[in-house]
Amino acid sequence: MALSNKIYELSNGSSIPKRFFADLERRFGIPISKNMDSKAAMICSYYGIEWTADCDSSESPSGGGGTVTKQGLLHLLAATKKALAQEIKE
Repeated sequence: MALSNKIYELSNGSSIPKRFFADLERRFGIPISKNMDSKAAMICSYYGIEWTADCDSSESPSGGGGTVTKQGLLHLLAATKKALAQEIKE
């Protein structure tokens, strides 16, 4: 599958759009999840990258609403790199 040069506009809160995570699911053929944090966690799990409590805000005092943290994005990046490396080997 060809790589895309999509641009994802950030919201006023600088949140990464849910579509970004959904596009990664589709890109790598990963089962679809409901929320951004579960999407990111599923992608990481699929490629053997641990998703820890500091990867999303679900355990924050406010409950977080499923926000993926900077640490979570770094884990997602590692999973994406692994996915692309596997494609190159195929």
